[in-house]
Amino acid sequence: MGNPTILITGGHYTPALAVIEEMQEIHPTWKILWVGRKYAFEGSRVPSSEYTWIRLMGIPFINLTTGRLQRSFSVYTIPSLLRFPIGIMQSLGILWKYKPSLIVSFGGYIALPVAIGAFVFGIPVITHEQTHALGLANSIIARIAKKICVTFPETLSLFPKKKGVLTGLPIRSQLFAPPRAPTFGIPKETLPILYITGGSTGARSLNDKLFPIIPKLLNTMMVIHQTGDVSSQKADGVKKQLKEKTNRYIIAPFFDVKDISWIYQNADVVVGRAGANTVAEVSALNKRAIFIPLPWAGGNEQMKNAEQYQSTGNAIVIKQDTVTDVSVIQAVNTLLGRVKTSSLFSAKNKNTGTSNMVRVIESLLSSYAR
Repeated sequence: MGNPTILITGGHYTPALAVIEEMQEIHPTWKILWVGRKYAFEGSRVPSSEYTWIRLMGIPFINLTTGRLQRSFSVYTIPSLLRFPIGIMQSLGILWKYKPSLIVSFGGYIALPVAIGAFVFGIPVITHEQTHALGLANSIIARIAKKICVTFPETLSLFPKKKGVLTGLPIRSQLFAPPRAPTFGIPKETLPILYITGGSTGARSLNDKLFPIIPKLLNTMMVIHQTGDVSSQKADGVKKQLKEKTNRYIIAPFFDVKDISWIYQNADVVVGRAGANTVAEVSALNKRAIFIPLPWAGGNEQMKNAEQYQSTGNAIVIKQDTVTDVSVIQAVNTLLGRVKTSSLFSAKNKNTGTSNMVRVIESLLSSYAR
């Protein structure tokens, strides 16, 4: 296998971070590259979360400009399609320059031109599908890929037996080893801890629903809020208006993995979207949660994730258009009551998705070793 160069790309970067960590630990001589989007949104100069994380891990980051393929026509369709050939040409240039031994894709529009370029050069591709059903980009990448790793058993039926591999969802191992204390200060009061997270981007529409509720929540608890870069200024404004309760509201655009590990360990309730990664982390760590699924998620995927975990008794699902101070506070109190009066569901075994995924990578590298 030698010392291969592994190029990683895709929209679902959180499980990718787990795979990178594992590879760095057991294969320290492998060279790892990341191809992704440097900025959070088009026309924005705010760095994307993936750019921040990848740079912190010491991985070379290569920015890619490309367009999204869309299932329906809108005012953005034609401009996006015009950028797609740019993405393919840039991908061909990147692959020619770095000559990776393998492409590991985590789906999304960024990964598609890279996978097409890999097909042109005969570079093997592995892709991971995080959700129950394939998105448009991953449905195309799956035709190119040598192996398709999936999170859920039912997804295997979509592929030929030789291609599909049930790995589960990679979760960062550091989440299971929390430090004794976070890097941020916490009040000395003994209060329940509510952790609000919108996932990798901070979920601006979710934050806008929750910001007016923050002062009431702080009457009885401490709130730790991962706001994302886009909502950080609004969060600062909310915090400045709190006066005597300001120390109970801890905010940051994002927390590093050690702090997130501590937060998960100590949070009494987690509030967030219901992306596959968030639900997997909450489930693996056996936390109580309020899920507010993204209303426009493809195939109603987030609602399915949320309802699946809600069936364990560990979660309450609130639709975004019904989020009010009453509905959120009532859900928090209900979950806090359950913690006191009922035994916790046994936590799932530490996630094996990461090691399973790395084994697939090792196997394919061996098969295509030159």
